[in-house]
Amino acid sequence: MRLELTQRIQAPPRVVWEVLTTWERQPEWMLDAKAVHVLTPERTGAGVTIRCPTNLLGVTVQDVMRVTAWEQERLLEVTHLGRIITGSGAFVLEPDGDHTTLLTWWEEVDPPLGALGEWGASTLVLPILRRIFGRSLANLASLAEAEEETARPA
Repeated sequence: MRLELTQRIQAPPRVVWEVLTTWERQPEWMLDAKAVHVLTPERTGAGVTIRCPTNLLGVTVQDVMRVTAWEQERLLEVTHLGRIITGSGAFVLEPDGDHTTLLTWWEEVDPPLGALGEWGASTLVLPILRRIFGRSLANLASLAEAEEETARPA
């Protein structure tokens, strides 16, 4: 199952990247994230591993992710390593003018239960996740835009 959404953010990629990769802040904008715990001594770059208790349709699951690609201010890609949530996802940042970023968030998740799980995920879960991810991206945009506004000289 693949989900992809894009959000235009009125802040440069460096500001969006900072909000995105300050791991413990993710629950401030990501609706389904309850907390984020960094499990590795490293906090940047490929290999960083995090655990995020996630609300999955009313049930808390442990989403363990390992960063597989890290291109500063351009690309953050993860692999989901949990028992329930497996697959990969990424945030792709593209400059769009001097102070605007086009942020694309995609997830490719392998639903459990084979063909039945794929049907259920595509038919029932995908529309719900699309709304949750869309609102999460809007929240991320609001945080980044507020930070950019605060940082601009008066």
